[in-house]
Amino acid sequence: MSYHILHLLSHNLKVRIKLDQLHITDLESGTDKSVPLADVAVIVCAARDTEFSASSLRRMAELNVLLLICNEKFEPCAITLPYYRATNTELLRRQIEWTPEWKTAMWRQIITAKVRNQAANLAHLKRAHTLLSTIAERCELGSTRAPRVSDDAPSSESPTLNVVREGADNDTRGACAPPKISLATLTASKRAAFLSDSPEASESRAARHYWKHLLPRLSEWQQTEEKNRVPGTREGVNGMLDYGYAILRTAVLRSLAAHGFIAAIGIAHTAKAGSFALADDVMEPLRPWMDRELKVFLQGGKRPMQEWMRQAVSVLQLEVPINRNKMRLLNAIDVYVQSFADAAMSRTPLLLKIPMLP
Repeated sequence: MSYHILHLLSHNLKVRIKLDQLHITDLESGTDKSVPLADVAVIVCAARDTEFSASSLRRMAELNVLLLICNEKFEPCAITLPYYRATNTELLRRQIEWTPEWKTAMWRQIITAKVRNQAANLAHLKRAHTLLSTIAERCELGSTRAPRVSDDAPSSESPTLNVVREGADNDTRGACAPPKISLATLTASKRAAFLSDSPEASESRAARHYWKHLLPRLSEWQQTEEKNRVPGTREGVNGMLDYGYAILRTAVLRSLAAHGFIAAIGIAHTAKAGSFALADDVMEPLRPWMDRELKVFLQGGKRPMQEWMRQAVSVLQLEVPINRNKMRLLNAIDVYVQSFADAAMSRTPLLLKIPMLP
């Protein structure tokens, strides 16, 4: 199984394919390197004036090698994805026929795992960790009991919630901090929704506490003044997180394509033109893996984006525990997606094999 992550950072490169060897020529120095394309999982290109031959792009698609194109600021701009080939028409039919009940049950598993991974990232903060673990447990059980809005919220007659929806599709460039919504202004049905243990409410409630404790610390180390998680800002810690999530999304897209899923048909994220809703769904529990890597990366002080770009991709090479074994996160994502495919084929919400933070 391919697993290498190839970076193209030097300028004026020419990329060709010959006998399934990727030949990379530096036109400035005249040097030439070759890499077996079958050993490559993802290619990250942030080099100006790089030329790809049509045959190299075609062979990348045939071998499910994803190409992530970045601009001079190392911000992801485009991604190549193999044109859909039905490898399992029965799986395709199952995806089209997903019922609301099945999608809700699967989404509950995904959000429960995401919140538990967030709790693992805040294990050093007993109060926050305990609260997130409780939210995850209640989400898993689907309890109808109304939880408290916040165990550490300021006392008032009109508590507020920060509404955070962090789907990779959201385009919030130039956005301000997430709005605060007073429960006193909501209708009874909407208030009940916020206080429920639905996956959506649990995710929002967990995000509020998670970023409240994590983002200020990251911002302090990077010497920025960010206080809220705001996707799409392309700056500071938020920009670093966005780049890291783009790497995870790329890996998930690769696995979904290899298994025969249509990435545009999701279970919770809204499908819209040019979106990969299913990838955004599946990657949710993986986000805390990138959060932890950024936390470790910034503990030594302010670091440049170019350095983070190299480090973020290395997350896919981490040895992670899954299914009583240890494997690279990139391969663990394949196991995770396969378990999702098994659940889709069975038409029952089978237990997903999601990589969990220790």
